[in-house]
Amino acid sequence: MAKLAEECDYLATALARCREKGIAPGITLRMNDMHDAPWPDSHMFSRFWKENPQFRLKPWDGRSWGSAGFAYAHPEVREYFLSLIRELAQDYDFDVLELDFLRFPFYFSRDNIDRHCETMTEFIHEVRGILDGTGRPIALIPRVASSPGAARLLGFDVQAWAKQGLVDGITVANFVESVWHLPIAKFRSLVGPNVAVYAGMEVSADLRDGLPTRYVAESQKMLRGFAAGYLATGADGINTFNFFLARYHHPVTPEEFYGGLRQLRSLEEARGKPRLHLLSAGYWQTECDMPKQVPLTILANKERGLEMLLAAEGADQRVEALVCFDGDVKAENLWIRIGLHSAGHAVEIREGPERKREDGPDHRSKIAVFNVPAGAIKDGMNELVIRSENVSTTILGIDIAIHMVAPKNAEDSQ
Repeated sequence: MAKLAEECDYLATALARCREKGIAPGITLRMNDMHDAPWPDSHMFSRFWKENPQFRLKPWDGRSWGSAGFAYAHPEVREYFLSLIRELAQDYDFDVLELDFLRFPFYFSRDNIDRHCETMTEFIHEVRGILDGTGRPIALIPRVASSPGAARLLGFDVQAWAKQGLVDGITVANFVESVWHLPIAKFRSLVGPNVAVYAGMEVSADLRDGLPTRYVAESQKMLRGFAAGYLATGADGINTFNFFLARYHHPVTPEEFYGGLRQLRSLEEARGKPRLHLLSAGYWQTECDMPKQVPLTILANKERGLEMLLAAEGADQRVEALVCFDGDVKAENLWIRIGLHSAGHAVEIREGPERKREDGPDHRSKIAVFNVPAGAIKDGMNELVIRSENVSTTILGIDIAIHMVAPKNAEDSQ
C-alpha cells in the first residue's frame, strides 16, 4: 500500500473507476476497529489512539478486543472522527458514506444509555452537516447492531436519527456470522418508510456446533435464500460484508464469483430459482447480536419453537426441510410443523457432515429430511416447531431448501 500511494491516490482512483463503470461510489469508515488490540504497536492503530490511552473504554467482560476501543463520551474522540469525515467529504467524490459501527460495536460504558444515545445522535447530526455542506447529495447509512434494543443499548437511537432526518438508511447485522432472522419489521416501525433498511450479510453463512463453516458467497442457492427472505419481508436491499474473502477458499473467475450478487437485487429473481434458507447459528457477540438459535437439545416427547425468515415458494417449486442433528434418532422420532401446516415425520435420514468435538470422539452428524406441504411457508417470519418423540436429540441446524419441480414431459420444458 505504501508503494501504491507513491503512484496514485488509491481511494480517488477506486472511486473514479466506479463512476466509469456505472457504479455509485461509496466509502465505508470503521468507527472503532480494534482488530489488533493484543498488539498495540500495530500499524492498524492511529497515532491518536496510541498517544491517548485516557480516551479508551474501560475493560468490560464480554467485549473482548472491543474493550480497547475509543470511548465516544470524550469530545476529543468524536472530533477526531469528524476530522476524518471532513477530509473525505472535501477531498473525494462519492455518493454514499457508511459509518461502520459494527467494527467493533462498543463506544460507551454500560451506564446512562439515554445520555449515550444523545451523544451519538449529536455526532450523527454533525456528520450530516459535514455532508450537506459539500453541496453534493451524499447518502449517510450507518451499520448498526442486529436488533433495535441492542442498537439503542450501545448508543444508536435509530428512531431519533430518522425523526431528525439525519440518515438515509441503516444496515443491520450481527458482528461476525450472517443472521437469517433479523427483525426488519421492528426497525421499519421505528424509522418509517423514508429511511432504507438493509439486511447485512457476513461472508460466513453459519457456524454449526462442531461442523465445518459454510460460506454464503460460495453458494448461489444461499445467496438467493438470504436475499429472498429479507426482500420478501420488506428490506430495501442486501449489504455484503467481507464478501470477497471467500474467493481465497475456492478461487474462481471474478465473473463467476461476483456474478451471484446480481441475484440479490430483486425478489423476483431470487425467488424464481433454487435457494436455501438457514437457521441462524454461529459466533455470538454479547450486547450486539441476535442470539443464536442452535445447538438446541430437545428432550424426549418435547417440542421447541423457532423462527425462520423465509420467502414462499413459486408454483413450479417444492420445499424440503433439512434438519441436521446429533443423536440416535430415527425418521419416526422427529416431527415438524411450519406455521399452520404439519410436515409430519421425517421421510428419511441421511448422513451429514463430520462433527468434530473437543469433549468426545469425532463422528458424522445426521440429516432428517421432511417434505413440506405446498403453501406452508409464507413471505416473512415463519414459526417452525420441532418435536422429538420417545428420544432426546440435539439439533445442530435447519435448512429450508426450495427446489425446482422437474417438467412432466418434454412439452412442459419448452
